Amino acid sequence: MGGCNCLEKRTEEENEIKKDDNVIETKETEIYNTFEENEYENCLVDEKFEVEEEITNLESNIQNENQQQSNKFNNTTLEIINQIRKNPPNYAQKVLDNIKYIMEEDGKKIFKRKIKVLLNKGEEAFREAASELKNTTPMNELVMKPQIIIPLPETEDEMKDNLILRNKVNRIREEHNINVYFKNMIKNPEVAVLLLIVDDSSNNPGKKRKAILNPDFRKIGIDSRFLGSVFVSHFSFSK
Repeated sequence: MGGCNCLEKRTEEENEIKKDDNVIETKETEIYNTFEENEYENCLVDEKFEVEEEITNLESNIQNENQQQSNKFNNTTLEIINQIRKNPPNYAQKVLDNIKYIMEEDGKKIFKRKIKVLLNKGEEAFREAASELKNTTPMNELVMKPQIIIPLPETEDEMKDNLILRNKVNRIREEHNINVYFKNMIKNPEVAVLLLIVDDSSNNPGKKRKAILNPDFRKIGIDSRFLGSVFVSHFSFSK
């Protein structure tokens, strides 16, 4: 009888051990699963951070590229304008050479060189500009002055808000005695200056050319940037 009791007791002890082993195994599984879940969540957080970092870097690169393009536009445009001022008759031939890029589309006069620009008088305006250049004497170079730069708005919406833009322009014009201000939406410096010189617009034609060729002006301010997908630049002139 004593042997049987020992056997039963031994069996009970083994069952208890198995229960303990099962509890330990269950706890280990829970711990492992929790670890896996945490690892998964950490991976998600890391991936989200990496994506955000990539987006930030991409935006920063785009901003840097846009700034470089703006600086290049400003400097190259000023260089071309000063070349014209130093020898206006020499640029007259360049204006005439570009007449070949004028064409008609749907009954409208178009200048088509790298971009398409709607013209008003077309060839007539090009010949008028060339004639004026031939009769213009050389003059001083313009100097870029940051204080007369009329900053462009930060967003497209601000650019479309004429009141915000007008207030900004008027304030700076009054503070720094700016004589002439206009804007341009062509990002190629060579083409931009050419069409500013020809100035074939229906609204006050010749105003931009007269500003560029005004011997009394000594200072120029140029600001340019992309507002969304649109390139815009501001020109201001002062004595």
